[in-house]
Amino acid sequence: MHLERLEPLTGCGILGALKCVAGMPGVLPMIHGPVSCSSGHRLAMLYAGVEPLLPTTCVEQTQVVMGANERLADALKKAWEIYHPELLFVILTCATAMTGEDAAAPLREYERYTGKSALLFDGSALAGDEVDACARVYALFQEKFALDGGGKDALALDGLALTDYAFEKNYAALEALFATAMDARFVRGLFAGSDLLTGGDEYRRARKISTGLLWDRASLDSAAPIGVAGSWRYLRHVSAAAGLPLKPAAAAERDAWAAKLRPYAEALRGADVRVGVEGAGWYAYALADFLKNELGARVCMSVDRAAGGVEWQRVCDEFHEDLGRFELVERFRDFGAKLVFASSNVQLDEAWRYVPFYQPVWRVVEPVETLGYAAAAALARLLAEEVLS
Repeated sequence: MHLERLEPLTGCGILGALKCVAGMPGVLPMIHGPVSCSSGHRLAMLYAGVEPLLPTTCVEQTQVVMGANERLADALKKAWEIYHPELLFVILTCATAMTGEDAAAPLREYERYTGKSALLFDGSALAGDEVDACARVYALFQEKFALDGGGKDALALDGLALTDYAFEKNYAALEALFATAMDARFVRGLFAGSDLLTGGDEYRRARKISTGLLWDRASLDSAAPIGVAGSWRYLRHVSAAAGLPLKPAAAAERDAWAAKLRPYAEALRGADVRVGVEGAGWYAYALADFLKNELGARVCMSVDRAAGGVEWQRVCDEFHEDLGRFELVERFRDFGAKLVFASSNVQLDEAWRYVPFYQPVWRVVEPVETLGYAAAAALARLLAEEVLS
């Protein structure tokens, strides 16, 4: 049966922008448009573990026709009086982007009388979707605050965001992974809680490494460090990008974890293990590669957008792009998945073991760590216990 497209995996640019800035110290996002565009995306604030506050200009039909800048100016003034943000991040919706008004003018006036910064981001469908948003938001910050590559005394992983599922656990796992392999000091990157606005110059001085939502999709080398081989590949990538050598004992640490993984991999390769993966490219490609090439599973993968530099056949057996919810449930059913790493949109407990992996995750569960060596062994054990039992 042919299924019409019901709902895509990724949303509009508003959601993409909010995933980047939600929870950033000193940043207050504001939706300039109808109240529905604000209320419909407040969940992104909860992804970051912050108060689900998302102010809006509450633009109505009259303002769309006659002009919404006066409404915007009033909202900017009220936002300053109540919250005093270091940065006000104003997101245009489809309604306000199409009016052709100079929405930047009220922001310039806001900066003049408050002495603080404001940024305007076009979140409308005309400007791009959720996938496009991160690089555009990052470029805005780079231009506004004159961010450069920094030095080598510290590293900042830009592109990881507080809204990523299991962020705190995975970020700690990343730091632990780097501690085994290189002598480097890490500071929070942009979108991950850096002190760009509220602290000193530590982030500015750090060497910036693009990762997470900023993954360039050119190769697996820079994809997430999932699995033993995947973690080692990522360490080598960061080492080359940052100009920092790996410790002499780093390879021995890798080999020790590979030995722990081997019994699970040998057991799984003898079974017909079928797994579904849904997620953003940086995470999903790496997880699929680990499941297929290190553990011998068969993988059905759905990602936000295909990685142009990576042939999907290398990492999975069935591939879908921007496919979400009901359609993806049917694809996983047809594939015969017994485990599914995904958002809660495709949770189906009677059909498969669900492992939360990608936002949104609805129910309150203990976050599952996926990055680094220790997580690789835990994931392999989970598959073996679930599938071979």
